[in-house]
Amino acid sequence: MIHEYAVDPVAVNNWQNFRYLIDQFGVEYGRLISRFPGKWTRMVYDACSDNYNRGQIKEIERKKIEERLTSINHKLVRLNRTYNSAKEWLENAEEQHSIKEFRAIVSISNPNGQPYILNASEIDATNPLWNVPREKVIHRKSEKLAACAKMLLMASKEILFVDPHFKPELKRFTDTFSCLMDYAFKNIMPQRLELHVEHRYGSNPYDEWKADCERNLSQIVPKGYLLKIIRWNEKYGGDKPHPRYVLTEIGGIRYDYGLDEWEGEGQTTDVSLLSPNVYKQRWNNYQKDTTTFEYADKPVVIEGRKATVV
Repeated sequence: MIHEYAVDPVAVNNWQNFRYLIDQFGVEYGRLISRFPGKWTRMVYDACSDNYNRGQIKEIERKKIEERLTSINHKLVRLNRTYNSAKEWLENAEEQHSIKEFRAIVSISNPNGQPYILNASEIDATNPLWNVPREKVIHRKSEKLAACAKMLLMASKEILFVDPHFKPELKRFTDTFSCLMDYAFKNIMPQRLELHVEHRYGSNPYDEWKADCERNLSQIVPKGYLLKIIRWNEKYGGDKPHPRYVLTEIGGIRYDYGLDEWEGEGQTTDVSLLSPNVYKQRWNNYQKDTTTFEYADKPVVIEGRKATVV
């Protein structure tokens, strides 16, 4: 649902192109800009400065681009692709695409006539490489459920899994959670890892709940990392935990029916990218200082025991 795009720094060296393209990226659009290479933002700034020195853009445009570059980290993903500084950016991008495909490469030129290169000045929603569905219906199978959040997890350092009905003793929950965890540790190591569930009438007592979590989740979390599990009570007359989410510091995904795998073949769930306003509200709902819910009991902290694969 969320895809990596390579964007030629020269393609955004003026305010018109920069504003249009940058505004079309972000989790809510299903598009992230590849931080390719790691100094991509610096290359954009340099390309704008060169354009300014040639008299092609005004100082105010260069300043606006420079200012915006400091606030777009949530639109970027770094997958540690190899970059040869002795070659031009586009040549590097084409080589990387042949190794591991971008959704598309956005550039101002396409000397080799590649179908996966989009002209920066001609992009519109009718192009299938640019047109990314923001919601879809998927079968409730662990890998399919987790795959929707793959790029989001690989781009994030703070990860909150929200499933009000999560049961650590049931395999249909832990299978999906294991797949999600694999993606969370596939690229960068998360600094915050949490699972949020609802405490309801009839929920297991705390000691039993804690034992179930430790027994069934410790082997899913990589060794040396911690998973915090929080049970929430709804406040009297207040809101209840909502559909299942994967929330991170850069955006979120909603699963309407369940994060747990269905053992049969017929069940599906709607999965959708959260708009900025909805994301912000749901992200705030599950923070330590939230006023939406109340702690049911002391959070459970699980120490990972899963061996790291070298």
